[in-house]
Amino acid sequence: MRGALPAPNLGDAERMASGTAGVATLLWAMRRGGVPGGLVALAGTALIARAASGYCPVTEAASAKLEERRIAQKQGWRSAAAVARSVTIARSPEEVYRFFHDVANLPRFLQHVEQVTTIDETRSHWVVRAPFGRTVEWDAIITEDRPNERIAWRSVPEAGIRNVGWIEFRPAPGNRGTEVHASIAYEPPAGQLGRLVAQLWGEEPGRQAHDDLRRLKQVLETGEVPTPAMRRADAAAATPAAA
Repeated sequence: MRGALPAPNLGDAERMASGTAGVATLLWAMRRGGVPGGLVALAGTALIARAASGYCPVTEAASAKLEERRIAQKQGWRSAAAVARSVTIARSPEEVYRFFHDVANLPRFLQHVEQVTTIDETRSHWVVRAPFGRTVEWDAIITEDRPNERIAWRSVPEAGIRNVGWIEFRPAPGNRGTEVHASIAYEPPAGQLGRLVAQLWGEEPGRQAHDDLRRLKQVLETGEVPTPAMRRADAAAATPAAA
């Protein structure tokens, strides 16, 4: 059974403009011919399909969801990007909570975090890698701390990237360990345009959260996260020596 088509997210004027541009592009491509014309024809076909369906994935990526609009309104932000992810870890809730609660452990599985240092019982200072070799720093405050169950936090209002989030630790069914549920929201620099640029550069928050939780699982279950250098070393060790 084929999946349902995405809901339209373009207005009538945008669809008409896209269709007109698509037809014009196809006509130019037919006159041009050859490989260049073929490539341009593909673009024209995509514009016509965009007009016919009324759906644009770029517009979808740049658009805030209802929950994100609610978060932005509640926090007083211009816009919000939010994500929720979960993973099951073969360790007890006590072990996972204890590991996560020690902020010095966080750079071990949060890929873009360089350093987290404790200021006092509820505050910590974060240094996070940003694009183009830059870093962003802010202070975070723990707003809720239920041992072995839940930790919630928010950044201070003057943070370089304002953010809020929580993480829960639930016993997994069948004594399989702990279900870790994380929900994170932040205010994208430059608003929704900044969010779209981040997605195009491979920094989409949902992908980051998924990868970070997978690394947390690996750290707790095996004690280490393989780096590219470690994987190359393992592959070389597994390769038989030449005779």
